Order: sequence, then structure tokens, then C-alpha cells
Amino acid sequence: LADTTYKRFCISLLDRSIRSGDVHVFVHKMEGTDLKEIMKVIPLSYVLHSYFMLHEIFGRAVAETEKRTGRPSSVVTILDLKGLNMAEFLNPLSSPVQLARLVVKVWSEYFSDNMCKLLVINPPGIISLMFKVFFVYLSTNRLAFLHDTADLMKYLEPQAIPVEYGGTWRDDSGYAKPPEGCTRPLLPVTSADYRGSDDVWSDFGILKPPASKSYSIKSHNSCEIVRKCTQASRLIWSFTISGDVEFEIVRREAGKEIQAWPKITLTSLKLPEYGSVTVTPGEYVLRFHNPSTTWFPVKVCGAADFKLE
Repeated sequence: LADTTYKRFCISLLDRSIRSGDVHVFVHKMEGTDLKEIMKVIPLSYVLHSYFMLHEIFGRAVAETEKRTGRPSSVVTILDLKGLNMAEFLNPLSSPVQLARLVVKVWSEYFSDNMCKLLVINPPGIISLMFKVFFVYLSTNRLAFLHDTADLMKYLEPQAIPVEYGGTWRDDSGYAKPPEGCTRPLLPVTSADYRGSDDVWSDFGILKPPASKSYSIKSHNSCEIVRKCTQASRLIWSFTISGDVEFEIVRREAGKEIQAWPKITLTSLKLPEYGSVTVTPGEYVLRFHNPSTTWFPVKVCGAADFKLE
């Protein structure tokens, strides 16, 4: 899941040897990133789960440094908005805006544990205003908009700033191209990569997908799709939703619930939300909760089934 997502973005490694004092540095560049096209090949949940995995990577790096030095550690992220397609963000209902909104929600709720600063560089004027709205959930002392890359020196030591931005950090591991930029080139999306609504089923040899059912979920209400399996299997799901829902999968056993798939807030964009997870015999619940306070219900249409491993 993570590799499927990360290869579509221009990001650095979190090299634990690259630090400014006790602070690690991660770089994410938006140039060349076509969010609308990316949403045609991976569902939104893949992106959100990949950020949770990145949060885990940050946490391990911070814990290792703190154990070794006995001092507090953290991570600074450099987010480069150069080349960002502004037109994609003019419609508040567009896929890129919805993606950015939910990614920032993940950042604000989880990354504050181990990310002390988000340095936004090269922000176009209109987008800087738009992103300030997105980042309203981040405390102001954790966010800085820099219109000159030279200002990175105010926050980081030269060895933790890529050569491209005026520092001395090079990635000569073979990962980054060019080494001076410290990031890997993204894999562009082609029409051959586009996914269809039934592809998740055919991926696992299911030529006739199970029938979908529709649900209408009122504010602060939930609905469940319950499935039971008697053998070790793979649970596969696919659904579309008309608005934000909290989605999770749990295994019910002896009156208790065990997490089988972590809860995240998501919505469906260009593709249905789909996925799979290996499971042991038991009863599994796909739960959808509408967290909104509006009068409008969220529509969910989906299916789930098992495939023997």
C-alpha cells in the first residue's frame, strides 16, 4: 500500500544521519504532482494510510535519536509548493482540495506528536492563502510560509538543507535524482494505470463481484456490513460514499471488538474506496460512521466478500 502511494510523490528518505541538531528533516516537493490523475489510480484511503505510515517512520527516528542522545528530538518537514497546479485548488469540491483537507486533518491530529515544524516554501500567492485555511488546524508556531529558500537557514543548519535550497545535504545513495535535490522523481500516471470500479475484485481472481448494497447514514449515526468466514481468508471490500465517513473494520469475538483495519476519516473521490486484509475465521464488521452535524445523510454503496488464501 505504501509503495503504491509513495512512488507517485516526490519525497525524500528520512535519513537518520541527516539532522539539524537533534531534529530530522523530510522533504516533499509538489512539482509535477498531478493530484487529479493520482486519484484515478489509487483511492484516497491509500494516501491517508501512507501518511499514517510516515508518521510511524517519524516516530521511530525520533525515538532512536532520543534514546541515543538523551535529549528531545523531532522532525521538520519542508513542503515545496513550486509547480503546484493552482487551477486544481480553485474548486472547493475538487478532488485535490478534498485530499488536501483530509491529509491536513491527519497532520493536525497525529503529526504534532513528532513534527515540530512544517516549512512551506515557494507558495504561490493565492495558494498560500488557500493553504493557510487548510492549515488552520496546525498551531501557528508549527507552521511557517517561506517565500525565499534562503530563509530555511533561520530554522535549519546547512547540513540538513538540500544543496538545491542553498545547504550542503546531498543524497548520494542512488535514491535521489539529482542528489542535490534529495528527493526521488515521482512516477507519472499514464492512462494504462487507470483503475476501474471492479479491478479490486479481478485482482484476486473474482470475476463476478458481489452485489452492492446502499445505505443512508444520518448525522452521528452508523451502519455496518457484517461478514463471517470459517477459514483463513482475505477480506476484500469496495464502496463509494457521498461525504466524509469514519471507516473501520473490527473482528467481533466473545463480545469484544478487535481492530482489523484502522479507523480513518475519508470520502470517495475519483475511485471507489477499496482494499483487502488477511483474516482468520470469525465475524468481521465494516463500520461506517457519519461524524457530521448537517441534516444531509451520507450515502454509502458497497460490498465485501472473502477469498480463500
